[in-house]
Amino acid sequence: MDNLNLQIIKELKIDARKPFKQIAEKIGVSTQTVIKRYNKMKETGVIQFCSISINLEKIGYKGSAHLLIKSTPGSNFSKTIEKIKKTPNIIFAGKMIGDFEGYAVLEFKNIKDLYEKVIQIRSSPDIENVQVSFATPGIQNYPSNRKLIL
Repeated sequence: MDNLNLQIIKELKIDARKPFKQIAEKIGVSTQTVIKRYNKMKETGVIQFCSISINLEKIGYKGSAHLLIKSTPGSNFSKTIEKIKKTPNIIFAGKMIGDFEGYAVLEFKNIKDLYEKVIQIRSSPDIENVQVSFATPGIQNYPSNRKLIL
């Protein structure tokens, strides 16, 4: 990993869709150099994937739920996490260390949607407990700056 690769990564962190030509012009190398180095970094696993960021609220989702998952003793939690990843609206699921073995993020459209997905996950025989915390857009505005009149 040299400085040129780090510069390419820096530009892609700002905008993963930035054209190679623009990156090349900014860092002072040829477009072909950027393409070759990008492909090599993908091949070696330095760059695992490039993604887009979606404003989920604009496509109908009302909030996110953070799930702390405890497995049943003796279960194969790696397989359980793979099943959880296939649950509709799960955008992340992985193992963790601590009182809970797993963590997942679930986007939901309404409370019924949230409830149904959590019940679906809890129904797995490999899951002992799921704790849920959730937030909805605009929650940071509560309480409002208005003074209460008593």
